[in-house]
Amino acid sequence: MSEYDKAREEFKPKVIKVLFIAESPPPSANVQSSRHFYRHEKIRRDDRLFVNTIKALYSSAEHLTEAQIEESKRDWLSKFMNDGFYMIEALRESQVHEVTKKERQQKIAISATDLVERVKKLANADTKIILIKSNVFDIASKPLRDAGFNVLNKGLVDYPGHFNQTAYRQKVQDLLA
Repeated sequence: MSEYDKAREEFKPKVIKVLFIAESPPPSANVQSSRHFYRHEKIRRDDRLFVNTIKALYSSAEHLTEAQIEESKRDWLSKFMNDGFYMIEALRESQVHEVTKKERQQKIAISATDLVERVKKLANADTKIILIKSNVFDIASKPLRDAGFNVLNKGLVDYPGHFNQTAYRQKVQDLLA
């Protein structure tokens, strides 16, 4: 089990009500990235996926700054877990920025069977699944639906990059409404 998988496991709910599936895990802990969702050992700048997910789910976080959310990250992760939310990735290995969209989609397609098997261990018929990023939605939605899973999104839920944060939060809120 990777170091990141151990961090994620610490916040795994007993029953997963909503399973978020992003593209790939973060790079090693010492690399700056916007994808260190379950790492809480230090305050990170630009932790976009985590901050925007928390802002989408909790109205009490809506007007907090990124720094304020990061300062209480462990508490937010505990709330996320206690409310039945969990985040995994379609791929098991981190992807560097230089990997093209086409290459990422090929990797997700090759890993689709593995993803379905991992989801079977986490989800049940009542679990709601939200796919994050076009690569994940375009490639993984059909295999997951074919396996009987409740994929909520019928279209893209943008990764909360610099220009998609508001759209990401709104789409997550709409799907869970």
